[in-house]
Amino acid sequence: MKTFFRIFRHSLFFGFLTLLTQIGGLVWLLSLGLNHWIQKYRPLKGLRWGIFFVLYTLATLFVVPPLARMYTRRVPLPVFSNPHLEPENVLFAFFNRTYVRPELRKALEDVAEQMQTKYPGAAIWYMDANFPFIEGYPLEPHLSHRDGKKIDLSFYWKSAKTGAPVLKNPSPTGYGLWAEPLPGEFDYAQHCIEKGNWYIGYDEQLGDWGYDKNDYCFDAERTQEMLRLLAEHPSIGKILIQPHLKKRLNLERFDGIRSQGCHAARHDDHAHVQLK
Repeated sequence: MKTFFRIFRHSLFFGFLTLLTQIGGLVWLLSLGLNHWIQKYRPLKGLRWGIFFVLYTLATLFVVPPLARMYTRRVPLPVFSNPHLEPENVLFAFFNRTYVRPELRKALEDVAEQMQTKYPGAAIWYMDANFPFIEGYPLEPHLSHRDGKKIDLSFYWKSAKTGAPVLKNPSPTGYGLWAEPLPGEFDYAQHCIEKGNWYIGYDEQLGDWGYDKNDYCFDAERTQEMLRLLAEHPSIGKILIQPHLKKRLNLERFDGIRSQGCHAARHDDHAHVQLK
């Protein structure tokens, strides 16, 4: 019975780590094997977690990037090297969820530099993109981040008290802080809920513990400029946002900017951007 529960526990770790990081499950198995070998010569408590962390970090930094570039044409987005294009939270990169095709990285770098001419310091902050390996491999909980062509970008926000721009999204995950419909605007999320798609608003629970939404207000001006530049870039094919934001930000002339539909999470807390 003890063996059964041990196998069951490690199977759960394997599944969770694979779901979260793609490579974590495999590294966990390697860690178990190495830990078993070391314990024969020098028994140490908790060693397997130390081995896992070291192996996973080394693989993420030095093994995964060249293999992904070679076999799937996916490259990691910059983490610290480009102050104008950064992760909303460094854990997105550490979990290997920020791999894209080189063309998408180039498009994001182009727009990030263009933003600096009008709004110095307004970096593009990204969240989930794609895993490094296997065409069609799902990046949960997203429906379509499977080919290196998609990425989620944060909107811009301001302090509700001072009106000053804030760095990054107030939500620690970048998701869940909505630029909700104003009076008179069509509430697409409510429309979807009434149709039975209750899960459209689940993003709110991902980060609402880390901020008070009353302290912030949506920065329509900078968000509009970022979305316009993305829509005009020749490599970008589609941008998903809520319908009320497309109208509010005067982006209706761009056919590539559209709604995500009721089957997916709402997109008035971030923009989904993808290559042609």
